[in-house]
Amino acid sequence: MQRRAALIGLLGAELVSTVGSRMSFLAIPWLVLVTTDDPTKVGVVAFAEALPYILAGIFGTPLADRFGVREVSIGTDLGSALVVGAIAAFGSGDFTVLVVLIATLGALRGVGDKSKRVLLPPVVEASGTPMARVTAVFSALNRMAMVIGAAVAGVLIAWLGPVGAIWADAATFAACAGVVVVLVRITREQNHPARGVQESYWQGLRTGFGFVRRERLLRSLVGMMFVTNLFNQASAVVFIPMWVREHLGSPVALGWIGGAFALGAIAGGAAFAALVTRLPRYATLVIGYFIGGAPRFLVLALSDDLRVALAVSFVSGVAMSSVNPTYGLLMFERVPRAMQTRVFGLTGAITFGGIPLGGMVGAWLVETLGLSGGLWLAGAAYFAATLTPVFGWRLWQQINDIKGKAAPAAPLWQEYVSELGRRMGLVDTGPAVPVSVTLAYAEGGWTVTARHGRRRLARPYAVSSAAALQQVAALELPDVYDTVEQVHLARRRAAEQQAAAVRANLRALESTLTELRAASAQWPSGQPGERPR
Repeated sequence: MQRRAALIGLLGAELVSTVGSRMSFLAIPWLVLVTTDDPTKVGVVAFAEALPYILAGIFGTPLADRFGVREVSIGTDLGSALVVGAIAAFGSGDFTVLVVLIATLGALRGVGDKSKRVLLPPVVEASGTPMARVTAVFSALNRMAMVIGAAVAGVLIAWLGPVGAIWADAATFAACAGVVVVLVRITREQNHPARGVQESYWQGLRTGFGFVRRERLLRSLVGMMFVTNLFNQASAVVFIPMWVREHLGSPVALGWIGGAFALGAIAGGAAFAALVTRLPRYATLVIGYFIGGAPRFLVLALSDDLRVALAVSFVSGVAMSSVNPTYGLLMFERVPRAMQTRVFGLTGAITFGGIPLGGMVGAWLVETLGLSGGLWLAGAAYFAATLTPVFGWRLWQQINDIKGKAAPAAPLWQEYVSELGRRMGLVDTGPAVPVSVTLAYAEGGWTVTARHGRRRLARPYAVSSAAALQQVAALELPDVYDTVEQVHLARRRAAEQQAAAVRANLRALESTLTELRAASAQWPSGQPGERPR
């Protein structure tokens, strides 16, 4: 029960934190606007938070491995509470002070958000809940928190003013830190996942970059999400407002379209959380992108009916609800625990990097091609990006390889499409006659799979850690060997700790048994009742 409480507490803390961040996301720009009456300064404030958030996610996360992810999570939340309180107290006075405080807040959140993600796997393992279901619930809660946070922010700004709403956000950060302090308990090894690796700060940073560079599937997924996030942002800040102004002339429609997508995402997230362990990840991801991606742009280019836009936005929200859980689960499964903070920071910076560019790209497309032309080009580019998993299906079907179960053979038409893309030079899908032997680590064990094209040569079978190290050593790739060795050492340390705990429990039981036997021997024979046995 206590372990489940830790998981519920951590998810609740993330929910509260997201609601609070959404409140400050609206309250701080509003504070700047009412105190300076300068929209340019609103943009400066937004940039001042986004850039440190991205950079700290890359360069600050190795420090979490050194000082402990739990302590860093608590410390960054407490620091964020103090900084947000300072914004409420002093932010309306001097704009330079406000920008400095906002940049500090962005840096703290950039490290704190990644630390909370690394806290999640050990808490999930202790609770006995499937990781796939938790990532789906986590994503659905995040969507819900964004909707709730926007509504709560509007009410608080109207009731308490922007300063009062910012004070409320400071309280949410303090509450998150308190939840982690009271409920989240992890072992020393889980708190310092990279403790056994003797490397400097810069070596740790290079190790994270090297891992992302070597992981083709992870690199492909992150690159695709960079493009899709770019055009998602272009749609949100340029295409949809322009479409509403041109065809409807009412800003109320902006809220309706955004709300329809958010409601679809919440409904789809709830359904996906219930079905995630039964659905094939690869097919769900591809179908979700095909339904929820490009059609949003094409419908706006072809129609001026708000009802059509609302229906498509809702369906798109449902379809896209599978993307973030699949991405999160892939990260947790493929990235070794010792490198998660660094890799999460780097990949998060890349995927979020498309968001600041989205507004500029959307504005350039509208100015160059007009609204309709910009929507058509954006829809085509979005669709081309989401074809990546289809052309490279041999690589992308590794998403389905979990718990030693290999991905099912792909249909023949996918192989033809993939081969066509390879010959045209559009995608890199490997050799023309692909024979692949894959050594994979998941769920605490090593497995080997072998495939020839779409035909499976051998069923997945388990191998020992020693055999995995021996095979990797033969490749003479030091970086790969070091990564496999880190996984092996972390598993050995966990087993040693578990054995030590069992031995300690046995000693305690032997001591208790000895005391009971001594008490039985000394029991007076003339006393009524049975002697203790």
